[in-house]
Amino acid sequence: MTLSSVPFRIKVALLLAGVILLLGVIAVTYARNDIRRILGTELERRGEGIAKNLAANSTDALLTDDLYSLYELVNRTKVSDADVRYIFIINSGGAVRVSTFGNEGIPHGLLEANVPLPDQSGQLRRLRTEEGLIRDIGVPILEGKAGTVRVGMSDQAVEAAIGRDTRSLSIMAALSAILGFAISYMLADYLTRPLNHLLRAVQSVASGNLSQRITSPGKDEVGQLEKAFNTMTEALAKNEAARRDLLKKVISSQEEERRRIARELHDELAQQLTSVMLSLETVESRLAESDKTEKQILQRAKQVVQGSLTETRKLIGDLRPSVLDDLGLVPALRSYAETRLHPIQCKVALSATGLPTSLPSTLETTVYRIAQEAINNIAKHACASLTTISLRLDNGIFHGNIGDDGKGFQVTQCEPVTPSIAGGLGLQGMQERASLLGGVLSVQSIVGQGTSVSFSIPMLTEDKNDRRENPTITGR
Repeated sequence: MTLSSVPFRIKVALLLAGVILLLGVIAVTYARNDIRRILGTELERRGEGIAKNLAANSTDALLTDDLYSLYELVNRTKVSDADVRYIFIINSGGAVRVSTFGNEGIPHGLLEANVPLPDQSGQLRRLRTEEGLIRDIGVPILEGKAGTVRVGMSDQAVEAAIGRDTRSLSIMAALSAILGFAISYMLADYLTRPLNHLLRAVQSVASGNLSQRITSPGKDEVGQLEKAFNTMTEALAKNEAARRDLLKKVISSQEEERRRIARELHDELAQQLTSVMLSLETVESRLAESDKTEKQILQRAKQVVQGSLTETRKLIGDLRPSVLDDLGLVPALRSYAETRLHPIQCKVALSATGLPTSLPSTLETTVYRIAQEAINNIAKHACASLTTISLRLDNGIFHGNIGDDGKGFQVTQCEPVTPSIAGGLGLQGMQERASLLGGVLSVQSIVGQGTSVSFSIPMLTEDKNDRRENPTITGR
């Protein structure tokens, strides 16, 4: 699943949730630093107060070398404050008089880590130890004449407090991000709902439904876009209706012209050629047996006239077969398919199921022309040995299929009906004829396995009355 396939509202929700989470991380970081600074400052001030208090209260005991009083003062002070890690007092000679380290002794280097000057009121050193950060405060006693008090304040309680507060803030940031995602998703869904309606409408129009309209466009930018969409679809619907009407008239006029030309060819040219043939036969019958040269000339003339008559009848059949008007769709298709395919050694199998005794003229002509184009394509390009024609009526829908076992071709998604088979626009014309009656036409083909042309055309309600169903017709 790529980022481009993620719905827009999910992207918006994730973006806002990410921004909230990022702000939460920044806020937690700043809050953590502020807590550390505030608690650290407070701890240092408390340690400085403890050290100064010890310096003031230990002067007499230190000068009189009253170690008992010093031990009692130091231990009482350490016990009273859990953050005090250690206390020790150094005399003016640099010797440690009392210490809370007991028998362990003062760690190496601790004495030299913080030595305040006599003129200072106190000095702070932050020491990195194995136990963590220690804030060491040194305060001179009697300006350093009596000695120095050293107090070490541990940062463990500060770090523990920072950890607790960080966890609480992190949980709050995570909950805020989740809540922000939910709110932003609902907001994005609300904002993108008109776009979704518009998208579905565009997809519907793209599939051919020009009656699609958006019912309640708003007054904002999206609403203006929806109004423009409605205006566009109305214009497209009008143009499409005009195009269909014009195409219907063109096809109707074409069929009428074909019928007229076929009738004239049949009534005039075909009759004249037949009359010429009869005249030639009469002349031939009156020639003497010895007139062989004249008979050969007459035979050649008869062959020319017979060929012209055959081509004329074929042309009449292509223009408008009389069998379509006289006997109906099924006999006309069988006759045409056998006439075109049997000479190239291609068998024909035709079946018709559930058809009424008569079909509407428009539907009959449309189906015949579609099948005629498909049969011509098979005859010209397929190199097939078998052609199957299947016609059936099911729930008011006329279904047809013309298939062959020929060489087939490559059908691409972008060209479901490719003109290359017929070398022109024949198959596009088939699709147009089907769509004019509200039907659909599709072509499926596999290279080396043949081609199948399928179509479905609805029959109008007024065309369904007084139907008598025929039994299934099959033929080969």
